[in-house]
Amino acid sequence: MRDLYVALSGAGAAWDSMSGIAQNLANSKTQGYREQRTSFELVGPPGGELYAGVGTVSYSTADGPLEMDQVPTHLALRGDGFFALEDGTYTRDGSFRIDGEGQLVTHDGVPVLGDGGSIQLEPGETLTVGPDGTLAGSKSGALGAVKIVMLNGAEPLGGNRWGGIEGDPLPETTIVQGAVEGSNADIMRGMIDMMEATRFFEAQQKAIQASDETRARLNRIGGS
Repeated sequence: MRDLYVALSGAGAAWDSMSGIAQNLANSKTQGYREQRTSFELVGPPGGELYAGVGTVSYSTADGPLEMDQVPTHLALRGDGFFALEDGTYTRDGSFRIDGEGQLVTHDGVPVLGDGGSIQLEPGETLTVGPDGTLAGSKSGALGAVKIVMLNGAEPLGGNRWGGIEGDPLPETTIVQGAVEGSNADIMRGMIDMMEATRFFEAQQKAIQASDETRARLNRIGGS
């Protein structure tokens, strides 16, 4: 039954690939989304049967397209970094707003961190953010800088949030005010990858079916 297990491992690898590609396509319009990339490897004992398995799942660090909307609290990152949030998570989605208490928060209300904690504005004042992340209120003056970090071992947590271990600051990362970052998923490449993965999955299905039919014939011969 070794041929069956080899084909089954190939089908499983193709299914994992299709799942990742489908996620990329579904998030092609998600602000700050980072494209998932799945690699595969052959596994098995030396000299024995080799099976397909998932090698690594990584995420593209390419910048997504800029979507200029001129909203002063919307911030887009250029370069490999993440905004730090008060709940211990991170995001590339800079569609921020000012809440009722004057704090800069995510669209769902989690405070965005500056280098001195949450970013607090006085009632009615406007926010200015420089390319280097420096903050200034029209009444408060200098407010420090937005906290931008590199993440080691970055992993998606769902809801456009990420987890990981904070690395060194990223001086090459800049901020564009009045814009948000679009998804960096490549739709055309994703559709091509999906067709290729689907064909491979179908080929493994046919191999499994052929293996089943061969065993069935052998069983009938052996029982006659």
